[in-house]
Amino acid sequence: MFESIRNAFSIPDLRKKLLFTLWMLVFYRVGAHVPTPFIDTTALNDYFNNLAQTGAGNVFGFVDMFTGGAFSQMTVMALGVMPYISASIIMQVMNLVIPQLQKMSKEGEAGRRKINQVTRYGATALAAFQSAGLGLWMLNEGLVVSFMANNPFLFLLTTVISLTTGCTILMWVGERITDRGIGNGMSILIAASIVVRYFTDAAMGIGLVRAGEKSAFMLLMIVALMVVSTIAIILVQEGARKVPIQHAKRQVGGGKRVEMGQMNFLPLKVNTAGVIPVIFASALLSLPTTLFSFIGAGEQAGAGFAEWFAMQSRHNLYNWLGLDAGAAWRLLTVVNLHTILYVVLTIFFCFFYTAVVFNPQEVAENLKKVGAYVPGYRPGKETADYIDSVISRITLVGAVFLVVIALIPQVLSISFGVAFNVAELTGGTGLIIVVSVVLDTMKHIESQLLMRHYEGFRMKRAGGGGGARRWSQR
Repeated sequence: MFESIRNAFSIPDLRKKLLFTLWMLVFYRVGAHVPTPFIDTTALNDYFNNLAQTGAGNVFGFVDMFTGGAFSQMTVMALGVMPYISASIIMQVMNLVIPQLQKMSKEGEAGRRKINQVTRYGATALAAFQSAGLGLWMLNEGLVVSFMANNPFLFLLTTVISLTTGCTILMWVGERITDRGIGNGMSILIAASIVVRYFTDAAMGIGLVRAGEKSAFMLLMIVALMVVSTIAIILVQEGARKVPIQHAKRQVGGGKRVEMGQMNFLPLKVNTAGVIPVIFASALLSLPTTLFSFIGAGEQAGAGFAEWFAMQSRHNLYNWLGLDAGAAWRLLTVVNLHTILYVVLTIFFCFFYTAVVFNPQEVAENLKKVGAYVPGYRPGKETADYIDSVISRITLVGAVFLVVIALIPQVLSISFGVAFNVAELTGGTGLIIVVSVVLDTMKHIESQLLMRHYEGFRMKRAGGGGGARRWSQR
């Protein structure tokens, strides 16, 4: 990896792309510290600190992770790129049920530009709606400076304009990185936000060790688990089931010679859905706890209902069995309604999203059109059924893997008392996203290097070697 980066910086145009990406990330992080006007920062910090202590701010902590702390500080980029991600997912789902969108997606580059434009409009509308909701929430919680609390309409207007503008700027930054930089811009922005939080979480862990609240052995175990989880994520993200594909014989040279069909493979990824199922499951389970926490401590019914959905709920198997033992029995504290629903939702969204983005019938038809087939299966429906059975089996494996990696921080936090922010270093949604984005970005860099490697040979052959730019991959 480091060798590829070093080679990329040795090529002028690739170095320009990498530096442009870095400057865009610097611009993003600077903008993430520009505060939204008329917000009482002291009251805001006290509010989020109280939520962190009571464990009621799960959904806010989830959003804050994707914004690199911009949400808890309520800066102009507090929404991050989540409205754009949400709009993109909505468009993918709508593409299955709206014929006009299906037709548009098959129009090539022109159709993709139209879909991207509609996605931008949808993301802007979502950002405005969410900004208005955040503005009303801050007014109700008294997080606004005193003189603006008497002018709610002006505050809402200012908040909607500020947060929507920040989200729009981030969409522009992400698209510029995609067009002129390296990798997928939106994914890189999310990964950069999570990495920024990792530095804060690591500093928290070191601080706990220095204060004597946690042992140094615990910190070493966190680092070891992080390394193991990273290796496992790489293996699964890169893993694929290769389905053999045989091409039919064809006549060449005016029918005088018959060329045997070639054998290749159809790669089916183990984790087709990526990190989307974990994001959806976490967001859905965070909503009940956060919404019912707004009812207040005086409403016992609401507080009791929220307790059932809390990640650290006292309604767990450990307490139900009346156990009073430590060591391995503490693992049973993780078995609660939150964890059970989390597992079920993650597996469900793995299969649902895979069904949305991968159509076995369409793949089988495309193979039939190009004269290819799966050995032992007839083209058409029989091939589609076989591919569907394969993708279903490997999707289950990918879903179980996502559940295991995502639950590691919860096990450490609930059963062993590790601060959740520190435990997040060992796995969870954040680490899966960061590793996936790094792998994707490295593939872009290596493809650019490979393309220029071949260009060098072509230039050398055409120009006889004189004056041609040469580059060799070490």
